[in-house]
Amino acid sequence: MKVTIFETEHFEGAFPVIKLFDMPGNQVTVITSAETHKRFIDLFGNDAVRYQWIILPVAGKIRFFAALYRKLKKERPELLYINTISNNHLLYAFVLSLLSLKRVVMTVHDINCLFESRFRWSVRKAIIHWGKRRLTRQIHEFNVVSDTMLPCLRAKAKSKPIHNIPGAVFENHYTPQKTNTTFRIVVPGSLDKRRRDYEQVFELAAMADKERLELQITLLGGYFDKYGKNIILRSGAFISAFSEITGYKTKVVNQDEFDKQMDAAHFVFIPSVIDTHICGDIPETYGITKSSGNIFDVIKHAKPFIVPKGLTVSGHLTTSCYKYDHVNDIVVFLKKITATPAEYDHWQEEALKNSKKYTIGKVRERNASLFNNINI
Repeated sequence: MKVTIFETEHFEGAFPVIKLFDMPGNQVTVITSAETHKRFIDLFGNDAVRYQWIILPVAGKIRFFAALYRKLKKERPELLYINTISNNHLLYAFVLSLLSLKRVVMTVHDINCLFESRFRWSVRKAIIHWGKRRLTRQIHEFNVVSDTMLPCLRAKAKSKPIHNIPGAVFENHYTPQKTNTTFRIVVPGSLDKRRRDYEQVFELAAMADKERLELQITLLGGYFDKYGKNIILRSGAFISAFSEITGYKTKVVNQDEFDKQMDAAHFVFIPSVIDTHICGDIPETYGITKSSGNIFDVIKHAKPFIVPKGLTVSGHLTTSCYKYDHVNDIVVFLKKITATPAEYDHWQEEALKNSKKYTIGKVRERNASLFNNINI
């Protein structure tokens, strides 16, 4: 089967999609941008030669969409998998309408943003609204990255088929850690206040210092605005006898460094906001209408993780997830493990067991309608 995957933004989320479609009998083509292609190469390494890569020009909207149309018309894929569309919905819809492809699947990252758009008396906003409406009509099937989003997607997509291809697969990459006097905590993801509450990171470090609990906290992501830069400056200025907060003065953390820090972590801390506005004034709820990419870092690296009690988490992961009401609960939890180190081994074992539910084979089994053309 000829499969074409389109992704110019979320390379880390398209990585598992490419791996999942890499099956005997499939010809996989990836359409992307030059910058995103570099990040794909970082992820795939020598395996990148297994796929055909089509690089689209990013300078000039007309050039981009004209090139996209020409490439898709030439390829004529039996299945087009669109992993991310975050803008220019009307132009994407127009291109798809000209091609009349057999099967088009699209991942929805923000359900309300796509399906709850409302008309506004503004030319730009009206175009965005009409574009989303036109685009959804051109899509045959929808996907979400978390199974916790399926009920909401099912209600919005109505009779169209839906799938759950997660934002990561587990490939038996596992680096178990031993507990000593210091816990290594990572907070992955870009420094974005719409997604994570970094004040909780500083609260945790301060409370741990008072309790003489040794923490090494790594803010494992780059920044793109003044807020992120300020968080990095505050982390560098944080003075404590027992806690340390480090970050990166860059827009993107190198993939090798990211994986190194994830592997060395004892816990992944996800101080997720619950209710947010990523798409204008349209509300989204993490765990219900959108998912945190940090969850998939947890899956990929088989790590136990810590989240706010209000965050909806997949039932596949609950036994390796500690939920807190208040930040001080985390300190109590970690001190308990310090007193009984064998308990951490249990958390690691549960994390590994849970990640094994996300192997390539398991994900294919749960999404047989996408992969049933050949043996799974």
